[in-house]
Amino acid sequence: MARKKKIEFLMNTDWMFEKPIDREYKEYKLLSYFQKMGDKLDKLELYPGFIELSLHLMNVQALMRDHKIVYTNKKLTSIDDEILVKDLKVKELPTLSKEEEKEFVSILTYSAPRIMEYFNVAKSVWTIVFDSLDMKVKRNKKNVIHPKGFFYFIDHEKTYHIWEYTIKKETKTNPQQMTNVKLIYSEPLNELTISKIINNFSSFSGIDKKIGPIFQMTSSGVFPLEETLLPMFKRRIAGHISQTKKFEQVKQLKDGIQ
Repeated sequence: MARKKKIEFLMNTDWMFEKPIDREYKEYKLLSYFQKMGDKLDKLELYPGFIELSLHLMNVQALMRDHKIVYTNKKLTSIDDEILVKDLKVKELPTLSKEEEKEFVSILTYSAPRIMEYFNVAKSVWTIVFDSLDMKVKRNKKNVIHPKGFFYFIDHEKTYHIWEYTIKKETKTNPQQMTNVKLIYSEPLNELTISKIINNFSSFSGIDKKIGPIFQMTSSGVFPLEETLLPMFKRRIAGHISQTKKFEQVKQLKDGIQ
């Protein structure tokens, strides 16, 4: 059985406190990180780099505001994996000498605006991709909030990529949704139909195959599938389902008042 590819961050969130705590050394370290991120953005590969960059931005903001380090122990298991609020942790700054503390302040003052600027560059790429997407519910529109369903994307080579997804329930301790996806088909359609592929290849039960919604995802641009489109598809579908749930809850509340 093949081992899963290990997803590593390009730079730890406590990089400022790794020895040596030296302004010049940290400038080179930050520049190296930006160059690696730039290589990915040049190829329009947004994930998991955008998640890491968001975490670095959150961390420098916490350092400046609260003198705390924001980090996560979660290990990403796939390129499209997510870090939720519940995955974030906070810790105190390590004990520093007076000289190290002076260097740290200098490093933070230097790095914070540059990380913010780079985040804005990455966010502009993210916005371009997001605005290129379109989504249509092709089947079972009335069951769109069902926790299990399917979505597909046809690339420029006419290959059909079909996934099944599961939306984990929101709870009081975890008010965010997590979307787990599994690719079940990635070939030309040939003599098959979307329904036949789902019936033959999905791991879901018969009832979930029957009532689960099917989304068609399209993009007006050409972007990497795994590193960009798939993570965006997940977030677009999860956002649509969440908004639909809220709309139905408001509607039920109004109906109850009348």
